[in-house]
Amino acid sequence: MGDERTGPVAFPAPVSQYGRNEPLPQRHNLRAGPLTAVLEGGDLRYVKLGGDTVVLRLYAAIRDRNWDTIEPKFLSYELDRGDEGFSVRFTAENVGNDVDFAWQGSITGTANGVITATMDGVARESFLRNRIGWCVLHPMELAGVQATVETPDGTVEGAFPDLISPHQPFIDMRSISHATPSGEIVIRFEGDLWEMEDQRNWTDASYKTYSTPLRLP
Repeated sequence: MGDERTGPVAFPAPVSQYGRNEPLPQRHNLRAGPLTAVLEGGDLRYVKLGGDTVVLRLYAAIRDRNWDTIEPKFLSYELDRGDEGFSVRFTAENVGNDVDFAWQGSITGTANGVITATMDGVARESFLRNRIGWCVLHPMELAGVQATVETPDGTVEGAFPDLISPHQPFIDMRSISHATPSGEIVIRFEGDLWEMEDQRNWTDASYKTYSTPLRLP
């Protein structure tokens, strides 16, 4: 981009990388026994078992009545990490448009390969929301992989969609388990009913598991 008079235009690194002239979030490499991950603010990214990515991203989403994402502001933040485990605890608030939500979050990883994420929050004002809760992004390498899902009505056998699915591949999820070349992965969900959507419908190369089910307004 440029012209004959000025030549190329140089953008600051944050603008060229993600579109905003703000400092890039600091990243921390973490380990939970056989699992490795990258912490970025309140998000856990690139969780791997051996060389296999098993979760692209774990993050808490607060989205308003128009599906706009209200970003968190961290009021406190504490990270402890060792050779085989880690713990991050923080207090955050998401304020914007008519949303006013405050919460405490934690993500811990232990030497036996268990990662646990919790959030506990309160709406400080009344507002309409489309989502408040954790989201899990599953990598596209799982396309076609068989999965077992636990629901309130029993166990469901299925697969991560190979072709783009316009509908939720799994609903009313309490857990999902599947194999990887490096071993089996089990992800459990609490606090709400969860479901999965195929993010390729929105040109994102992932599957997303989230709560609350879209059929509940």
